Amino acid sequence: MALQSHHLEAFVVISRVQNFSKAAESLNVTQSALSHRIAGLEDELGAPLFIREKKGIRLTELGEEFLRYVQMKNALEEQFLSKIKSVQGETLKGVLRIGCYASIGRAIVLKTLAPFLKNNPGVQLFFLMREMKNLPDLLKSGEADFIFMDYEFGKGKVVSHFLGEEEFVLAESKDGCKDPNLYLNHDEDDFMTHRFFEKQGDQEVKIRRLYLDEMYSCIDGVAHGIGRGVLPLHLVKDDPRIRIYTDYSSLKMPVYLHYFEQPIRSELEKQIIELFQQEIPKQLALT
Repeated sequence: MALQSHHLEAFVVISRVQNFSKAAESLNVTQSALSHRIAGLEDELGAPLFIREKKGIRLTELGEEFLRYVQMKNALEEQFLSKIKSVQGETLKGVLRIGCYASIGRAIVLKTLAPFLKNNPGVQLFFLMREMKNLPDLLKSGEADFIFMDYEFGKGKVVSHFLGEEEFVLAESKDGCKDPNLYLNHDEDDFMTHRFFEKQGDQEVKIRRLYLDEMYSCIDGVAHGIGRGVLPLHLVKDDPRIRIYTDYSSLKMPVYLHYFEQPIRSELEKQIIELFQQEIPKQLALT
C-alpha cells in the first residue's frame, strides 16, 4: 500500500497545530478538502488517527505511532536527497525540533548546539522554550523530536538518558530584600521554592509567592530586590547584583534527554543524540 504524500503532509501539519482550520490555512486548502485527505488516510490505514473533542483534537495511540513513522520517513528522505545533491556530502541537512525548559535552554543546550549548527548550515532548527509541564505534549504531538526534563517519563516507547544535575541555590539582591518571606516563581505550578526548603528539613518557613512567568524574569526580579528566589547556580553565580546564601544546602535536580525509540534513525538524529550525551554532561559538570 502506497500512502499519498499530500495525505501524509496534511496529517503532519494537523498533528502539530492540533486544529483543522489552522492546518488548512497553513496548507492553503479548504477545511473540507483537508478533512477529505485525513478521511482518505484513515480509510487506507483502517483506523482513526485523531480524537475529536470539544476543546480540539488529539492523536490516537495509533496516530502517535504513525506520526513517528512519517517523521522518520521524511528524515531519511531528506538525508538521501541531501547526499545526492551534494558533491562533497560533508554537511548534514534536515529539520531538528528541540523542546526545553528555560534554566538549561539558552545556557547549556543552545550553547552545546551552536558549533554543530555552524558546521551544518543546512539543518533547520526549531528551538522551543516551554514550561516543564508542557514538554511531554510537544514530544507526543511531533512538535519536538527531543525534549529535556528534570524527571523520567514514558518508559517503553520513550528513551530517557540521564545527563547530569542542575544545582539550585537560595539567592537575593546584593542590596537585600524587605520581605524575606516573598519568593519569585514562574507560575503557581512552580514548586521549586517548596522543594528547596523541604530539603533543608525546615517546615516552618512562611512562603508568599509572586509569579514572573519565566526564569530570566525571576533572576532580574531577585536582582532588583522584589523578592528572594531559588535559582540555578550556573545562571547567578557570576551576577554582581545577586548574593547567594551559602548556609543552605543546594538542591540538585536531574536533567534527562527524552525521545521516542525508533528502529531506524537519520544521520542527523544519530549525531544529535551523540552530541547531547557527550557534551551536555560536561556542561552540567561545569555548573
